[in-house]
Amino acid sequence: METALLNTVMGMSIVFLVLWLISGIIGLFKHINKLEMALKQKKKPIEIKSETVSRQPATVEEIDVTDDLELVAVITAAIHAYEASNGNPVPANGLYVRSIRKVNKSKWQNA
Repeated sequence: METALLNTVMGMSIVFLVLWLISGIIGLFKHINKLEMALKQKKKPIEIKSETVSRQPATVEEIDVTDDLELVAVITAAIHAYEASNGNPVPANGLYVRSIRKVNKSKWQNA
């Protein structure tokens, strides 16, 4: 019985010692990264270039979408097909597209 208890204590001690060493090594990673960055900064000489930057006002191009009937027809047909595939009866004159606006952000940018 004493041998079994001694084996258990020795095994657990070795496991915790190894886990403690691994934790210490992982903790040193942030210091190693800072050391590498400092060495890279010493190797790179800082070059300052003096260039004149000419600023031009950004040109905004306005697009007239009021007469884009083909786009409205395609969007209306897509909505009608979607509603019909879900089993919602939609009369032919029951859909009205009142406004179309472009969304610049993707869903990944909104998250």
